[in-house]
This record gives sequence, C-alpha cells and structure tokens, in this order.
Amino acid sequence: MRRIRTAIIGAVALCAVAVLPAAASADCTLTSSNNGDSTAYLSGGTTQTFTGHFGPAFNGKFIQIPFDVGSGITGMKIRYCFAKATGGEADDSPTLDLGVYGARPDGATTWTQAERRGWSGSALRTIGIAANGYSPAGQYDESGSTHRKWYTPGYTTRAYKPGPITAGKWAVEFGAGWIDPDGAGVDWRLEVVTSTAPEWSNNAFTPQPYVPYTADADAGWYTGDLHAHGEMEPGNATMTQTADLGFKPLSEGGSGLDFITMVDHNNDNSRAVLGDSDYQYPGKLIIPGVEVTTYNGHMNAQGSTNFADFRFSDVYRWDDGSNGGSLDGVQSDNELATVRASIDPASQLQTILDGGGFTQVNHPETLKSAPSACRGCAWTYTDEQTDWSKVSALEIANGPGGFPSNAPATMNPFTVDSITLYERLLADGNHIAAVGSSDDHQGGGATGITDTVVGRGATVVHADQLSTQGIIAAVKAGHTYVKPFGADAPDVDLSATTPQGGKAIPGDSVTGSTLNVAINVKGASSAVRSGPYTLKLLQDGIEIDSVSVTGDDFSYSKPVTESGRYSFELTRPQGDQTMIEAYSTPVWFTFKALPSNSFSFGAFKANRSKGTATLKVKVASPGNVKLTGPGLNNASVKVKSKNQTVTLNLKPKASLKKTLKKKGSAKVKVKVTNTPTGGKALSKSKTVKLLGKKSKR
Repeated sequence: MRRIRTAIIGAVALCAVAVLPAAASADCTLTSSNNGDSTAYLSGGTTQTFTGHFGPAFNGKFIQIPFDVGSGITGMKIRYCFAKATGGEADDSPTLDLGVYGARPDGATTWTQAERRGWSGSALRTIGIAANGYSPAGQYDESGSTHRKWYTPGYTTRAYKPGPITAGKWAVEFGAGWIDPDGAGVDWRLEVVTSTAPEWSNNAFTPQPYVPYTADADAGWYTGDLHAHGEMEPGNATMTQTADLGFKPLSEGGSGLDFITMVDHNNDNSRAVLGDSDYQYPGKLIIPGVEVTTYNGHMNAQGSTNFADFRFSDVYRWDDGSNGGSLDGVQSDNELATVRASIDPASQLQTILDGGGFTQVNHPETLKSAPSACRGCAWTYTDEQTDWSKVSALEIANGPGGFPSNAPATMNPFTVDSITLYERLLADGNHIAAVGSSDDHQGGGATGITDTVVGRGATVVHADQLSTQGIIAAVKAGHTYVKPFGADAPDVDLSATTPQGGKAIPGDSVTGSTLNVAINVKGASSAVRSGPYTLKLLQDGIEIDSVSVTGDDFSYSKPVTESGRYSFELTRPQGDQTMIEAYSTPVWFTFKALPSNSFSFGAFKANRSKGTATLKVKVASPGNVKLTGPGLNNASVKVKSKNQTVTLNLKPKASLKKTLKKKGSAKVKVKVTNTPTGGKALSKSKTVKLLGKKSKR
C-alpha cells in the first residue's frame, strides 16, 4: 500500500477559506534528481510557471491548476515541488499528489476522469507526457530499481497515458494528501514546459489492449493474488517480474499462482499494454484493475471497464486573476472556486459494478490506530458512506501472513482485526467474499520486515473456469477462502448438503432441515510450515467445534441444525502464537423444519356392484399420497393444503376381479405412502375387505 497522509477537518474550517491569508511565496526548489533538470527535446513550446500556498483548510482536497497547450505540441515536461510553509512546526510534513488532465471539452467548466492523462501521487516530482509511448522495459529497469523513477525525455512517464497532445486548456491537479490541520500550510511551485520537438512523437504509441480471455476451461479451485502492483506506478517492479515470480511453480521457488490481478494507484494504463505477448502465460490468467486510492481508504476496481473517480473530497479550480486577483501566476485563496462537491464511496462502487467488475475494499484495518504511519490506508468511511451491499470482497489479509515477514513469529495483527470487521459486516446482513492479497509492489524484491512477495497472501477461488469473467463471477458469488501465508498452505475444501437436495460451497445460501458440513484438508502433514494443524468449524464467526488434522488427506463432517453462517479456520501454533493458515467465506444456512408426514386413515367404503372401494386419508402437509396393494392398480392423489382429507380409489386388476366374482369378497393389505413436499416419506398398512357380486352357478 502507498503511504499517504490525510486528515479530516470540519466544515467550519472550510468556510474560512475566503479569509485565509494571501499566498506565501513558494519556498521549495524544483528537483534536479532523477534527471529532473534535463532540457533535452524541449523546444518550440512554452514554459509556464505557477506558485502558490494551500492552508490547512485544503487538507484532503483536490485543486486543479489550468495551463495552456498550443497547437503542434508533441510532448511536455512537468515538474513540481512542495514544502511546509514558513512558520510550520518541525513535524509538519505536507504531501501534494500529482495528476494531469488533457484538454478540457468546449463549454466544460472543469476536468473529469474522461480527460485524465494520469496520476502519479507523490512518487515523482518530474514527469513527461508524449505522443510516444513508454521507455523500453530494459531502460526502465536499468540498474535494478535505480532508474525506475527517472524522467526520460521523449517518452511518456509510466502512470500517464501516451497519445496525441491536443491543443487547449489542460490542468495539473494537486491532491492535498496531508496538510497539518494545526500547521502553517504548504507552499508549492509548478513548471510546465511544452515542446514541438519531433523526438516526442517519432515512435507514436500503439495500444495493445487487454482482451478478456480463458486460461483453463475446467471448473475447479484456483489460487491467485487479488492485489499486486506493476510499473504503471513508477518505482515498482515490472509486471513481467511480478508475473514471472507469481506464476512460477512452488517447487521452483515461485508463488504457485493461477491468476493475478494487476492494479495501479488511480490509473488503468496497464489495460493498454496487457494485450502484448510479453504478458501471455499459458494456463495462467492476468486481470487488470485499479486501486482506487483515496485519503480515507483504498479499494480495488477489479476487471471493470469503468474508471471510478478517486476524488471523494471537494475539487477546487484555480482561475488566475479571478475575483479581483492579479494575473501573475501566483495563486491566492480568493482565486479558488469549488467545482465539485465531495462524493461518497458508494457512488463509485456502483460505477465499478456497472462496468462488469467486482469491488474490493483493501487493508481496512491497517494502522487504523496510527494513521500518521500510513495515511489513507485504513478504511475510515462510515457504513452509510460505503454502502457495504455494493462491496463484493474484503481483504481480510493484506501483505505478509506474519511479522517479521522473512521469519514470522507472530500473526499479522491487521489480519486479525480485519477478520473481526469482516464478521461484523456479515452479521449486519452483508454477503461479502473474504479475500487475501500480497499488495506486492516490487515483484518479490523488497526485503523489509513488513514487505511481502506476490502470492503471499493468496485467495483460493472456485470458478466455472479460469477466465476473466469466471474469476469475477466467482468472487462476486463468494466462492473463496484465504491463505494468508500463500499457496503453499494446506488446501481446504468445504462443501455442504441438506436432506432436501441442497448443495453449497463457501458463498452459497441454502435452506433445509439439516446442514451436513464436510471439510477436507490436504497436505497438512507435509506442509512447509509444520503443524500440528487444527481445523475449526465456525458458526457466525465463533468456533463451535475443532479437530486435530491428521495425515495429508483428512476429512471431517458435522451436521448442524441452527440457522447461521458456517465457515472454517485452519490454524497452527508458533510458540505461544496462533497462526491462521486458511479462513473461508461462509455458507449461509437457513433452518427449515421438515414438513410433517403424519396421516390417518378415515372411512373405507366398498362398492359391491363395481368391485371397487374408496379409502379416505387425512394428511397433515401438502405433498403426494400413494396407495399400492396386491391385485390393485396403483392410486395416487395430490395434497394441496394442510390437514386435507383426500380419497384414494381402490380398483382391482383382472386377477382380483376374478376372485371377487368367484368368492364375493376378498381381503387385501394395502400400503399407503405419504410424501410431503420437501419431507420424508411415511408408509402405513391397512387390511381392507373388497366386495363383489358372486357369480351364480
């Protein structure tokens, strides 16, 4: 997860914007690092410089800075800097994120995501946008990660969209990730240099768009990472490095995955390149996504064709020279105007769903009690703002299964906290899939005590096929369980049945008189992390039974009759700690008593002239009643209501007719079977006497 600083301040402070002091001079220096001072290929265009100051009232807000792009422009270089304003305390550490929007449509007053050219957060201070595409992977990855954040003249910086540079009014957008509410604010400086040099357009970008595909047509359990990052956030490992490690078999030192969702913070640029043959792995699946990164929480838009707006707070626009200000390139507060009010997450969750994808709230509890260590990482939106009915999945595990990551001695505490949140949301009536992810940014190359590797954690998904739509549909259905430590944890298979023929796996809902839960655990005895392993059956998130797992193919079953959510947890001890190796989405069970199969015999009436008879039966529940007996034709009647009395007709076959004709009567033992709808059959016998006309000799 990206470290972002944020805070919320009250409406009273916002109302004070108009009376804040005028802009201070921007006390920061445009960077020369990462090739930021290069002047290569910058000719024929213009240089536009802007400075300004944002006070604490703009904490968490977005501010658009318009600039002009003339005709014939082939590329541009954008640099910016920011620093705490004069008078700020030593611990004031402001953050301004960077995004760029292309030419504003005629008649529009602001820029929307339809005009987006990219977003790099605060990772870069210098970026380029060109008609040309991205620098070659080898150049990006030169000297390991040393050059990954470099500005490369003539190329579009990863995180931004390459393509024609349309003349018109463009905008830089600053996201005020953190301005100390008690501080002096943040000073900033922005430089935009446009160019007509041919080196920005001599190798125009040709998209190779992602096309949904099927990697394996068979149904089954597939293991994947639903949150790994690629190089469309400059500084990260390449997508090929991440996929190579993720898809490599466990036996060869890889993560043993079947699928990976590649997400980037607030951009979907990978969609334009994932169709390239470099990203084709036979029998493996990549799904593109976006980590919608806000200042109060992160969520993944997985496989959606719609782009969700990540700007949940207010959006402002600076109009230089407006409201009595000077047209001088220096921003003052009275030149700022609100162009869009804040929005709730629920609106953008729906946008993702409308685009055919699924929604996933990420690391909801990470450092929630210490937000300054990870601004915006924990999910702090209210239930009403979120509308959890629009959330398909919740990361109950993010990052390493335990700490330190290279030799875990304790369970990741944020996993435990996220499971608590998950069970609370389910108790509130939400049906949400449990998922686990690595959040790997470096393709396994990071080695810190909290760093992780692609595929650790992992989500196991039961899908009709390993395909883009297959995985999306399976996660939406909740057919998942989580392996916080990765694919090399034991495999766990939960299935459930009812006497009425109902069948369920995690995520399903079923009704019946009894839920027969069956769980199979494979590979516990030979697991890379030694046991002993304990399998726990949970009802509504609370343990109701546990057993020691023995052998590498262990089966467990238990019938339950109470309505509730039934799931499993697989654990092992590590010293005095309990490590969670697997945790599942539940099966939702609704108890419904079997209908009564009781019935009683009523009047029997024989018809001598016809040799037939009737037998009345009073039945407790709707269903079907059937009569059989030697020498009789089978008879049945449908019962439509409770406590209904039905009439069964006894009609003799030819052989019995002969007996009745010969003897004038015959005793027959009949069997009546009552089968209530959805219930068990009950049979009773009764001896009756049929009458007939005795023939004369």
